[in-house]
Parts: sequence; structure tokens; C-alpha cells
Amino acid sequence: MPTECSAELFDFGTVEGRAVEAAFDAGLVTSDAGALLLGATDRAIRMTARFAACFHDERRRGRVLSRRAAARFD
Repeated sequence: MPTECSAELFDFGTVEGRAVEAAFDAGLVTSDAGALLLGATDRAIRMTARFAACFHDERRRGRVLSRRAAARFD
């Protein structure tokens, strides 16, 4: 179901002397293009793997159920 916006142009002010605006006059466009770009970026620079490496999992592996094992209890 398409969303109808009443404003043609949104003004977000200025950043470092440059106007920041968003226009919604592109017609029919896809809303998942950001996910496609994110996926391509992730494959190119391994972004999520590098981000995940910033965290240390303190859980004991033997005590964590996999999704398949947890499904047996549903």
C-alpha cells in the first residue's frame, strides 16, 4: 500500500554551511535498496564480521541452545 506524503520537500537545516534537504518526488521506488547496499558493503569489507569482533561473548557455549535444539521445547 503506497504511502501518501503531503510535503514535497523537507528542509533539515544546514550542516557546515550546506543545505540538507530531502525530496520525495522520485515516483515509485523500492524501499529495500538500503538493504541491498548494506549487503554489498558487507560482502566487500566484511563489515558485520568486523563489528561482531568488537564484542566478547561471555556465555558458556555448552549452556547455549541452538535454534534447532530450542525448537524441541516449543
